[in-house]
Amino acid sequence: MFADRGPFQARGDRVGVAVAGELDIAPYRRAVEQSRQRLARWNPVDPDDLASALPLQSRGRRTFLIHALTPQGDHDIVGKVNISDVVRGRFESAAMGYDAYDPYAGRGLFAEGLRLILNLIFAPEVAGGMGLHRVQAAVQPGNIRSAGLLRSLGFHHEGFSARMLWLPDATGSEAWCDHDSYAMLRDEWPAQPYRQARRRKVVALVNGAVGSGATALARELAVELGVPLFLRDGVRGGGPDSWWTLLADSPVGGVVAGRFGSQDARSVAEGLRRAGVSPEAVPEISCPSARGAPPDRSTLMDHPLGLGPAVVAGMGEGGYPDERASRADVVRIALLVRTGLPPASEI
Repeated sequence: MFADRGPFQARGDRVGVAVAGELDIAPYRRAVEQSRQRLARWNPVDPDDLASALPLQSRGRRTFLIHALTPQGDHDIVGKVNISDVVRGRFESAAMGYDAYDPYAGRGLFAEGLRLILNLIFAPEVAGGMGLHRVQAAVQPGNIRSAGLLRSLGFHHEGFSARMLWLPDATGSEAWCDHDSYAMLRDEWPAQPYRQARRRKVVALVNGAVGSGATALARELAVELGVPLFLRDGVRGGGPDSWWTLLADSPVGGVVAGRFGSQDARSVAEGLRRAGVSPEAVPEISCPSARGAPPDRSTLMDHPLGLGPAVVAGMGEGGYPDERASRADVVRIALLVRTGLPPASEI
């Protein structure tokens, strides 16, 4: 058992953690074999991979083992945590992979050990840590237990990667599998369990007359940005200006689309404020009258509201827009919305 081999790098109430060594190879092999059936659902199982990992240990890669202080059975290894792909300099970040082993899985010992390891990897190098700023773990969407562990430690969901790794799928066959990414920053650790995800609200206003292609552009822009679409004429049963309430309730923001003339500037500004958004910061994508049609004088549609930064979308020959914005236009506008449009005078 580990107690016969030397001191832990960190010790908790029920577990201790240390960097893996040669004496861990045999008990590790037993731990993996006993856990093979459970692990095989999510990852290839190789009882000999610790032996191949030991020569790779360096400042940029650490393999930690979590040991039970009160062992059961023929090994004391609660789990393994790999800290790899360390990038130094201005990044100071790494990837984290992990496995928990029987008979200790499901009893909270692994979570206790992972807390100790996070303390070590965020600690300065001069204090015996790894000095990292950020660590990220990738989990298949169906692996609820693994993702739940990360969320219980305060990791926040950061993104989704389609077909990220070649791994066993739900049928047991290997395939390119999707992954969700979870991250923790040093200045956030220790974190509140199950803390709310950090999400940036992205809000855009698409303003266009009938036949200008504004609604089609707004739909594509909402999909590109990954936010809801709120059509001024599409909200039913919610009362006047109910789209501002919907926007306020959306955790990610949204695209608000409709016919807004100069006479609507004050009410739009008030609605955005009610939604918790500064009107001066909301980009307006203005879609002038359709090709060949006169300007919409009834609502003075052919001029931006002037509340925030503005851009005129999809201009075609003769000064009027094409009927449908190209994908390149949609992507370009989405990038501008995400990064913040310059003032209208600079467009």
